[in-house]
Amino acid sequence: MIADARSFTADQVSRAEILAAIDGFREEHKAEQITEALDEIQNYNSDILYVTGDLHIAGDLDLGAEGALLLIVNGNLRVDGVYTDHDDPETYLLVTGDMHARDVVTAGWLEVHGDLRVGRLIGDYNDCSAYIGGDVLADLFYGEEHFFTIEGELEADVVVGQPRLMIDDEPDGIDLDDPTPLEHFDRELLRTVEDTADDGTPIIEVDGIENFREVKRRVMQGVPLKTP
Repeated sequence: MIADARSFTADQVSRAEILAAIDGFREEHKAEQITEALDEIQNYNSDILYVTGDLHIAGDLDLGAEGALLLIVNGNLRVDGVYTDHDDPETYLLVTGDMHARDVVTAGWLEVHGDLRVGRLIGDYNDCSAYIGGDVLADLFYGEEHFFTIEGELEADVVVGQPRLMIDDEPDGIDLDDPTPLEHFDRELLRTVEDTADDGTPIIEVDGIENFREVKRRVMQGVPLKTP
């Protein structure tokens, strides 16, 4: 159980408080889905957790492991380790302030109204999406097939590929038709595709289920993607 979080199923937070909080979702369909879930939550193997004020997690935060269908943080969220959410079953995070994390692996519904500051930001699959109301500041951004809406600016040292983004200023990603990925990923995380660039250079990319699983594993365990 997350310290300072109140549980809906344990009657520690009211339906009215939850409804008032989810009314702040920037994407209305989320509020509709959570409202429907409120009537059936006793049949779920999960809970709705509500934190009033800032939340600091000294280690990792995994919404699935916490049994949270939805975590509401009415303030800022800081995660010293990795933050993880899921698409099966779907999980939701609503942060009304800023979010800081060592790393983020997001497959579920992530919504941050302020800035998101993170080491490595990894998108996972495309059933759900992420919404950031402020800026995203990251050492590495690998969106994979996950969709991101960023209302502010994206400041990332490395952007892998061409992420699926709604943003005013599209970032330049690593070209996958040159050896550039080798500067940021160990060779075993990459594969060489059959096609080559016009000059005959092998095309190296971070792709394939096994490669991506290893990328996620390393990020979730705090292991570098590029070792000396």
